[in-house]
Amino acid sequence: MSERVHELLNVYDAAGVVIGSMERGEAKAKGYAAGAVQLLLVGNDGRILLQRRRDDKENGGLWDKSVGGHVQAGEDFDQALLREANEELFGRADADRIAIVADLDAPVPTGQPIRARHVRTELGLRDIRYAASSGREIINVTYHAAMYIGRTGLTLGDFAAQEEELADLDWFAPSRVDAMLVRGELAPNMGFLWFALGGPAVR
Repeated sequence: MSERVHELLNVYDAAGVVIGSMERGEAKAKGYAAGAVQLLLVGNDGRILLQRRRDDKENGGLWDKSVGGHVQAGEDFDQALLREANEELFGRADADRIAIVADLDAPVPTGQPIRARHVRTELGLRDIRYAASSGREIINVTYHAAMYIGRTGLTLGDFAAQEEELADLDWFAPSRVDAMLVRGELAPNMGFLWFALGGPAVR
C-alpha cells in the first residue's frame, strides 16, 4: 500500500458507512477505519502472483498480496481496486487492464486481460504490519477490507511493476505460498488474506 501519509482517504463507521474523509496519517493516528482493497491473482497454471515490497516501504522486503491499497476519498471499493491494480501491475492508474466481473469464467474483456471478482468484505479488520523504517517497529491499523480473487493468462513479462512501491513480482505455487507463510517470508497481513482466500484461489 502507498506510504503517502497525506493521501486523502475515506473513513468509515463500524458498519462500513463512509462518514467523511481524512488524510491517511491522521486517520491512522485517530484510530478511524480506512478502506482497503486486496487482490490475489491466479494464473492459468494455478500459481499466485505476489509482490515483494520495497525495503523502504511498510512490510519492506517481504512478499505480499498481488495488489493492495487504500480507498481514496470519493471512491468505492471496486474503483479503488481497479486503480490500485493498474498502478501496481502496469505502472499507471489509467492502464485499463483489469475488469471486475461476477463470474471468473466469463470471457476476457477486450484489452482487459485480468478479471477480478469480489469475494468478501471484512469490517473492522485489525491489521498488523512492520512500519516503513530500518527497524522492525510493529504498527496496528484498522481497515474495512474488500477482498478479491483474480484470474489472468498474462506472463510475468506482461506486467510493468510500479517501481516506487514494488521491488519484484513473481508467480508462486500455492504450496510454496504455504511454506513462505510458515517461514515468515510473507507480510504479516498477508496471512489472514491467504487463510481467507487461499481455498478459492487454488480451486
